[in-house]
Amino acid sequence: MWKRVCVLLVLIVLSIFLFRHAASYLIVHTPEHADVIVVLAGGENDLRYWTGVKLVQEGYAPGLILDVFARGQRFGRKDVDLAKELLDRTTPGNSSICPLSQDSTYDEAGSLEPCLAAAGAKSVLVVTSEYHTRRSREILRHRLPQYHFSFYAAPDPYYFGTRWWTDRQWAKITLSEWERYLWWELVDRWRRGVVVKNQRPPD
Repeated sequence: MWKRVCVLLVLIVLSIFLFRHAASYLIVHTPEHADVIVVLAGGENDLRYWTGVKLVQEGYAPGLILDVFARGQRFGRKDVDLAKELLDRTTPGNSSICPLSQDSTYDEAGSLEPCLAAAGAKSVLVVTSEYHTRRSREILRHRLPQYHFSFYAAPDPYYFGTRWWTDRQWAKITLSEWERYLWWELVDRWRRGVVVKNQRPPD
C-alpha cells in the first residue's frame, strides 16, 4: 500500500515539474562569436531579423544570412523581394538572402548548407525564437555536422513565455512546438538526414 502511495506521489511531483518547465525546456541560449549569423525563417514577426542586426552591430559576426521562403508572397509581392529591400535599407553589404524551397526546419537545413558554403563559414550563430531554439539546434547539428552552431534565443513576450499556462497564446505556441519537437525525436531524427556539402549556392 505504502509503495503505491509513494509511486503515486513521485508521479504527481514529476508531472508538476514537467508541466511547469515544458516551455523553459524548449529554450537554448548559448550565443558565441561566429563567422556568420543566420536568421532562421518563420516566426510571427520580424523580431528574429532585428535581433540578428543587433548582434552584427555588437560584433558577434561580420555578416548575416536571412532565410526566406522562395515561394512566399505577401500583399502581391514575393517575400524574397521584400526581404532584399529590407536588407538593402538596413544592412547594405553585410547581409544576404538564403532562399528556401520548403517551410520546415528539417528542410531548411538542406537549403542553408550551400549558402553557408558560399559564405565560407565554419562557425554559425543562429538566431531564432526562444521556443524554436532546442529543436532547431538538434536538427541543424544532426543535418549539418560540418559546422559549429551556437544559438541566440530571441524573446517575444507577446507570443511566448515560460509560465505558459497563464496565457492562451503562450500555451498555443508551447503545445505546438512540443508537437513538432516530438515529431523530430520520434520520426525525422531517424531519417538519413546529413546534408552533403555543396559549394554551389542556390539561385
